[in-house]
Amino acid sequence: MKTRTLLLLSVACGLVILVAGGLKLLQVATDRTEVQVLSIGQTSRIGDMTVRVDALDVGSEGTEARIAMSGVPGAIAVTGWRLLGDGEVVEPFTTVGDGLCDARTEVPEAGEVVCTVRFTSVETIQAVAYTRAGEQRQWAP
Repeated sequence: MKTRTLLLLSVACGLVILVAGGLKLLQVATDRTEVQVLSIGQTSRIGDMTVRVDALDVGSEGTEARIAMSGVPGAIAVTGWRLLGDGEVVEPFTTVGDGLCDARTEVPEAGEVVCTVRFTSVETIQAVAYTRAGEQRQWAP
């Protein structure tokens, strides 16, 4: 083949790739991803863990979420929880206290663990989120 033919073929292939990329971009831009927001008290299964937020309160010591978890014996209860409040994502405290989830609170083999996850105080609570196995669920007040 002549050099001119090869150059024309490479330009044509480049244009086909450019058009295909543009079409894929338009396809992705119109995809709708909806985030499921659960109500307080609703139970959800995330991976192999079953979780529920029973209450969400703002107190003098911070924002507290009363949670229940079951399904994965030995999993640390406080791991994976986040608070979306005042436009920020807040990590939970791991302080030890009566009824609080901390770094030693584990999910039992039978039944569920019920404890309170404590976060810093926020004025506006958007949601409490739990992430596990690449999935996330949110509970809103």
